Amino acid sequence: MFKFLIIFCCTGLGGVLRYLLSFIPYLKSTDNGVLVSNIVACAIMGYLLAIPINNPMVKVGIISLCGGLSTFSGYIAFSYISSPSPGNSMLYHVMSIGLGLLFFIGSYYSCKSLFA
Repeated sequence: MFKFLIIFCCTGLGGVLRYLLSFIPYLKSTDNGVLVSNIVACAIMGYLLAIPINNPMVKVGIISLCGGLSTFSGYIAFSYISSPSPGNSMLYHVMSIGLGLLFFIGSYYSCKSLFA
């Protein structure tokens, strides 16, 4: 039951953070909020997973926090609704996946070098 509570609270916190990102003026006036929240989640996950922690529940909490912050359903809906042409949709997919991986790898190794 304790594990369920940690996952529930961390996922909810991630959702609240995603909601708070929508108050940033630039993100409010454009439809880039989903892309930015996914990239921020990848960067946060990279930093936090690079910290040497022996407790596996902390890592589960980190993953559920970032899972609540990023949103795959929002990503798919945004790419489908706002990009009627296949070229724009493909560009959005490449940007989301490419930038997400880039930010995760960059944050992971930059934080990992601090603890090496």
